Amino acid sequence: MAGAEDSVAVDQSDHNEDVRIEADGNESAGIEEAGPSGGDAGEGRQQASEEDAAQNAPPHIPLSPPEDCIAVTPDRGVLKKVLEAGESDDKPSLHARCLIHYVGYLASSGEVFMNTRTDRETEDPTVVVAGRTAASQETGLCLAAASMTRGERALVYICDPAYGYGALGSFSFPAVPPNSQLVYEVEMINWEGIEETDNDRDRGSLLFEERLERAERRREAGNEQFKEGRYKEALAKYALALSYLDEDFMYQLEGHYLDKAEAVKVKVHLNMAATQLKTGDYGTAIYNCGQVLNINPNDVKALFRRGKAKHALLRTEEAQQDLEAALKISPKDREIIAELHAVRASLKTEKEASKGLYKGILGKPSPAAPAAATAGAEAATAAAPPSSSSPAAGADLGASATTTTTTTTGPEKRPPASRAATAAAAPPAARPPPRSDKKRGKRDGLAGIGDSLAAPLTRLLGLLLGALLWVGARMWAVVPKWQSPTVAAAAAAAARRKRAGQQRLARSR
Repeated sequence: MAGAEDSVAVDQSDHNEDVRIEADGNESAGIEEAGPSGGDAGEGRQQASEEDAAQNAPPHIPLSPPEDCIAVTPDRGVLKKVLEAGESDDKPSLHARCLIHYVGYLASSGEVFMNTRTDRETEDPTVVVAGRTAASQETGLCLAAASMTRGERALVYICDPAYGYGALGSFSFPAVPPNSQLVYEVEMINWEGIEETDNDRDRGSLLFEERLERAERRREAGNEQFKEGRYKEALAKYALALSYLDEDFMYQLEGHYLDKAEAVKVKVHLNMAATQLKTGDYGTAIYNCGQVLNINPNDVKALFRRGKAKHALLRTEEAQQDLEAALKISPKDREIIAELHAVRASLKTEKEASKGLYKGILGKPSPAAPAAATAGAEAATAAAPPSSSSPAAGADLGASATTTTTTTTGPEKRPPASRAATAAAAPPAARPPPRSDKKRGKRDGLAGIGDSLAAPLTRLLGLLLGALLWVGARMWAVVPKWQSPTVAAAAAAAARRKRAGQQRLARSR
């Protein structure tokens, strides 16, 4: 019996294994059959998620922006649809504290991630800063609040996640997935103005966003002064804005915070350069443009304004380089093209002036020099005695030689008077033939060049001598001033040593 039971058990186990294997085979077959219809299942899930989003969102909240939306940002990353107009046309000032209520939805699912009336311990409105861009999250909501009026209700669409919670999202409260597009239903309750004071000494206790906002507000105030033509007051406001972005503050920043601070600093330096071009302070304008180019070497405004300042300082070749670099970045900018044409015209004028200068120094000799040389040569020729090659002179010489030969019979014994007479009657030595006209012209040309170079060289030597005399006078006036304290100190020390020696000598006695 036991054996029979064992055999039955074995048979049953084998049958169960066969059933399991067949079941596995059916499961695998089922998986293979489901493969071709996987895309249909994915589309079905996507349609289901869209239907769920439509069911989660209120009926008056479209999750996609309508066509009649207003662009809050130039890149249309933030759009606004007005649901109910406000009480007046007044809008909050820059960085005003706005009191709002809002409900935030995820555009992908319609899920509410924040409701300021129910998700907080208090029912008071939440505070956002109008126009704040220094924050790392919800900058789109702050920009939209700056465009709203008191009592206005609007839908704000964050189409670019960079204006929402960015690529990282938020894993705390409120929970927002990365790279999420958002929809806000916003109601503007009221706002509080910014109290501006002249005391800017408490900047060390300010938060990062507050420092950047104060710098931005002072830059905006400087822009208003610039529009009114009050350039000195505008520069004062810009300098005050830079005081909030000093080196100690910038050294502590990195990443997102450094980028935001540098963006404000670039605007301030560019505004200062534009103002200094108006006042004629071209050297400082070049410095401010250089500060911008240290941060962004391809900034078109900085290259253009630095090139314009260098052109005003007659540094035309450097100005041409800056303007050509700016034109490569912005090839259709009319101001850059016009300024570059002006610089090239200035370069052409400078080259022509340089050619004229060298032509005046090393040019053709004056006509007076060759005429004088020719007149001198003619006078010398006229004063010269006849040459021995003439026939008359030869006949006279022969006659005198014959006479001398016939009268002189012995050794020459003549008195001194006869020797002098004979020397006077002797013909002069033969002179070399005159130079050719070609050599004479070359000599005259060199003389003319020397005459033309004499005046500039004399002026140059006079300038150098005057400069040396001026430097010597300055050194003569300065040297005693900085030497006198040393001499006086040495004299005082010698006097003290002398008194100390006398006192020691007196005590020893």
